[in-house]
Amino acid sequence: MALFQATVLRTEHLQNGQVIEKGMTLQFSYFGIPWDGNGPGMKAINDAFYRIYGIDLQANFALNPGYIEVKEVKL
Repeated sequence: MALFQATVLRTEHLQNGQVIEKGMTLQFSYFGIPWDGNGPGMKAINDAFYRIYGIDLQANFALNPGYIEVKEVKL
């Protein structure tokens, strides 16, 4: 299992009135590659943002590499 860090790349006002700010960061663990199309890796990123910030990126069309940068954390 790997530890990943996801960071918001730009400030964006979402459709439901929420805002994601550039620099918002969180860490999450996952077994595979996070950017795997519409598979479980994307769900792991979305679930982490929903759990920490209460923002559903997928429902607001902000769950893509243009908005979120994901890096593996090396321990």
